[in-house]
Amino acid sequence: MALISVDYFSSCLMRTTTLEVILPFDNQGDAYATDSVMRREGGDLERDLKAWASRPYPQKQAPYRTLFLLHGISGNHADWISETRIRHWAESRGIAVVMPSGYNAFYLDQPEVHNYYGRYVGQELVEVARCMFPLSDRREDTFIGGISMGAYGALRNGLKYCETFGSVVALSSAMVIDGFDQIISDDLFFLSRPFLEHTFGDLSHVRGSDKDPARLAADLVYCDRPRPRIFMSCGNQDPLAEPNRVLARRMRDTGLDVTYHEMDGGHDWDFWNAALPEALNWLVR
Repeated sequence: MALISVDYFSSCLMRTTTLEVILPFDNQGDAYATDSVMRREGGDLERDLKAWASRPYPQKQAPYRTLFLLHGISGNHADWISETRIRHWAESRGIAVVMPSGYNAFYLDQPEVHNYYGRYVGQELVEVARCMFPLSDRREDTFIGGISMGAYGALRNGLKYCETFGSVVALSSAMVIDGFDQIISDDLFFLSRPFLEHTFGDLSHVRGSDKDPARLAADLVYCDRPRPRIFMSCGNQDPLAEPNRVLARRMRDTGLDVTYHEMDGGHDWDFWNAALPEALNWLVR
C-alpha cells in the first residue's frame, strides 16, 4: 500500500494545494513471491533478468476504482491517515483513495475570492488524479464520499457532477441548509451568521438552489441525467440525524437508489470509524 503526498498548483483555487493518495499497488505477499523466485532462479545477470521477467514486482494491475474522500470542518487531507485505518481498508478492498483539503468551504464555489471548491472536487481533482495515477476513468469506478461537511460536499458535488461519479458516500452529512434560523449561534465559528453567509450566500435562497442536494436530485431525475447510487449513515445520537433521515427520504422519493443506515453513535470519529468500513463494503459489492 503506497501513501503519496502531492502538492500541485490548482487552477480552480489559484494556489498550491495538497492531497494524500493511497494506491494499493504494492503487496507484501507479492514482494515475498518475487524475492523467492529471484533467490531460486537468479544468480547472474542473464538469470536475474529471466527470473524477474517471470515474476515482476509489482504485478500489473487494472486501473483502480477510486474514492475521492472529503474531510470535515476544521480538518484537512491528513485527517483520514491520523484518525482511521483507511490504508488497511482500501488495500483489503483494492481501491485507491484520493484525499484533498477543502479547508472550511463546504466544498462550494466562492467566485468572489476565486475559490471554486465545488468545481475543484467535481472536475479538476478527478482529472489531475487520473493524469498522475493509474485510476479508472469509468464513471462506475469513480466514487465521492466524506464526513460531516465533507459528506455534504460529497452529496452536493456527487449529484451536481453526476456524469463523473457513480456512487456517493455521506456519513453524518452536515445538512444545515433546512434550518439556518435554528442553528445560528456565535458559540461556534461555523454556526455564526457571517460564516454561513460567506459560505452559502443569501441564506434565504439556499433551499432550491444548486447548493441543495434534494433539488439537485430532483433535477437530475427530471433531466434524465445519470443517477449515482447513494449510501448515507448517521449516528442515532447525532443532532443531525433527523435532517439526514429527511434528505434520504426526499432523494429516495425522487427515484434515486438511496441506502440509509443508522447505528449507535454521535458526530465523532468513533462513529465514522465504525461506519466507513461498512460504506466501503457497499461501494465494492
